[in-house]
Amino acid sequence: MAITYSTKVDIKGQALEPVFSELLYQNKTVGEGYVTFATDIKAETIISESSQTAPFQAYSSGAPSASGGITINDVTITPTKLMSYAEFDYETLRTSRFKRGMKAGAWEIVSDEFARFVLDNVSGEISQNAESQFWNGITAATKIAIAALVPGIGQGSVGAAEQTYAAAATVNLIDGVVSRMIYNNGALGTRVKFLGTTITSSNIAAEYAKGYAVVPAINLQSGSLPYIYAPFSHMQLINIYNVTATYRDLFSVQGNKYFYNGLEIKFVPLPENCYIIAKPEHILWCTDLTSDIQKLTIDKIANNRDDFFYKAIFTQFAHVVRQSMNVLYLG
Repeated sequence: MAITYSTKVDIKGQALEPVFSELLYQNKTVGEGYVTFATDIKAETIISESSQTAPFQAYSSGAPSASGGITINDVTITPTKLMSYAEFDYETLRTSRFKRGMKAGAWEIVSDEFARFVLDNVSGEISQNAESQFWNGITAATKIAIAALVPGIGQGSVGAAEQTYAAAATVNLIDGVVSRMIYNNGALGTRVKFLGTTITSSNIAAEYAKGYAVVPAINLQSGSLPYIYAPFSHMQLINIYNVTATYRDLFSVQGNKYFYNGLEIKFVPLPENCYIIAKPEHILWCTDLTSDIQKLTIDKIANNRDDFFYKAIFTQFAHVVRQSMNVLYLG
């Protein structure tokens, strides 16, 4: 079944207690609330955005002429239902180190040690994959739609770097934040796009400055400050930059928090040479329950069988609002 056991050693003596599993990054997008979570969404939930104009005009004691306006746009959200499922057979483990966790008796083949050390990490893998596709996912339909757009330099067109990103991205079951910023709800996104380059420890300050410069000024004055969402590798590039920098006020580090010009940097699974500047309330993780991605069901496949399955089920949708306030840098 799904257990692949290479170099299995029969226990004749003692086994070191821990099982060293694959190193997984922590899903901080959910765990530390990097974005806004819209929960209890089953299907067809309406998310509305509004914009207003209220120009002044000279007072008239007679009938006034209307000059203001209110625009409302509705988007219907139905999160995609996703599942992770595999089957495995504890019998595979009967002559391995995991037999220590099996009770005495031929009927007893369930290993508590295997469940504790190995299956616990399956939920971590599921959580990591959910975070990765939230930021970086793209559907086959969106890849085709972005490829069909005519590239241009202006904000009202798709950028060449955006098309390159979409073409190279692995097809997923949902569109992530990056692809939603490029192509949102069946149309070109209104994000502030910026054509970047390869980011290194030498130019990272200059490249962050370019994105910071095009953030709509009101975004830095009204309400909460935006975050800079950056790939994990940028932490290392910033640390290297700060070692050689004469002045370290551009990138400041306070404990395990990183800042650029006062904006906190959140490290997430974005592609290299990419970052997003947006307020957390502008990026929505739409789901039924965020805790679903940590829930794992383990049971026998059938009452008359001794092999098992694990299954995880959750719903997910990435949505970006106030697109014109958000910066997408792609190199």
